[in-house]
Amino acid sequence: MGLMKILAIPFGYLMKGCYILVKNYGIALLLFTLITRLITLPLNIKQQKSTTSMTMLQPEIEKIKKKYGKNQDKVNEETMKLYAENNIKPTMGCLPMIISLVILYALIPVVYGPLTYISDADDDNISADSTLLANLYTISTEVDTDDRSIETLLEEIVSDSSEELSDEEKAQALGEVLSDSESYSESAEVLEGLTDAEADRLLLAFVQYDGLDSFVTDSDNFTQNLMSSSYGPEVLLFNFETKADGKYLGVLNDDVQQAIKEIDYSAFGLSLGKIPSKSDATVVIPFISFVLQLASMIISQIFSRRNNPDVKMNMSMMVMLFAMPLFSLYIGFRFPCALGIYWSYSSMFSVFQVIFLNIFYSPAKIRELVEKDIAKNKEKRKKKGPSMMEMALEVRNEQAANKKIEEKPQEDEDEEEDGEEKKLTKVQLKELNRQKLNEARKRYAEKYGDEYKED
Repeated sequence: MGLMKILAIPFGYLMKGCYILVKNYGIALLLFTLITRLITLPLNIKQQKSTTSMTMLQPEIEKIKKKYGKNQDKVNEETMKLYAENNIKPTMGCLPMIISLVILYALIPVVYGPLTYISDADDDNISADSTLLANLYTISTEVDTDDRSIETLLEEIVSDSSEELSDEEKAQALGEVLSDSESYSESAEVLEGLTDAEADRLLLAFVQYDGLDSFVTDSDNFTQNLMSSSYGPEVLLFNFETKADGKYLGVLNDDVQQAIKEIDYSAFGLSLGKIPSKSDATVVIPFISFVLQLASMIISQIFSRRNNPDVKMNMSMMVMLFAMPLFSLYIGFRFPCALGIYWSYSSMFSVFQVIFLNIFYSPAKIRELVEKDIAKNKEKRKKKGPSMMEMALEVRNEQAANKKIEEKPQEDEDEEEDGEEKKLTKVQLKELNRQKLNEARKRYAEKYGDEYKED
């Protein structure tokens, strides 16, 4: 089982619960988006606090930069130490975005596989019908030419026979024609990879349902990009009910037919399994997604500039401002309408969320919360000692000092009454530096209330 399918399992259960409540996939998507936004709200509040905390520390960071100048290693070390002392995690700002992308990534199978995730149809039957559709499409597309079709092949088979043929005999004769790899290489490959039962079912479908090949090659009903995707054929199974008045629905397994009849896989009168096209109203969905995503980013920037007027918009901010909306536009035209509608819902809730956070968690409120967190953190550090980051920095500095001692012994001065200078031996110098390190550890322990043990 792939990572995408594993991630999709819990979201599939959530989506199924939403659908059971509202009985419409489009509205279920809205409810699903609202729930996931509420789940991630605490993370967004934490992100807001983290951003404000970093803004509050900006003057201290500027002092560090001025103090250490071009020594970037030292600037980074002191900055990380400052973050540790104030319990700030710089990566927290990226976490909500990462989680949103994970949800989007996990939602793709749920959108592509509504029958798998929200119906009671047997998974094996759904898989078998999806494979059947893909094979019907492959064979029909290859045979379909100006003077050829499955229908003309069957007419030739009947006319060449001296006696009346049953459906099974017609299917067998059709299979022999399509197995000619020189004339129909793709069809022959498909039939070769099937069991006898699967091949019989496929060929009988062509025999028993007139015009089935024309139906599955109609670009208004089935598209190549969906057919070639992992879940595309499952989405397109709904077209057996919505297109041609269900004339070809009997091709599918009974429980799959029932599930397709029961599931309302639509929103605003649009089929959610269709990829947006310029030929109909679905074309507006990616653009709505783009506009709402851009509005979300702009509103967020407006509040950010209002709260922190000294912070200037740099190139990376400009890139982010347009990158996500453009990505949503790209996604909108690559995947079924359901995913574009989900992204639109998500952007709409994002606008509300930004406004909510800036009203109920204003900069003044956030500063108050941050100051409380800093005070709590200091109390914890007195009881528990330094953080892992601070201890890591101390170990790093100690290792650097020891390495320096081992690689290059230095001269030291020992002031005597007569003012003469004496050079220390390597052993003496190493002992002197060990004493200095122990003294530094002792001061560090006293500072944070930790227990000190000399080496």
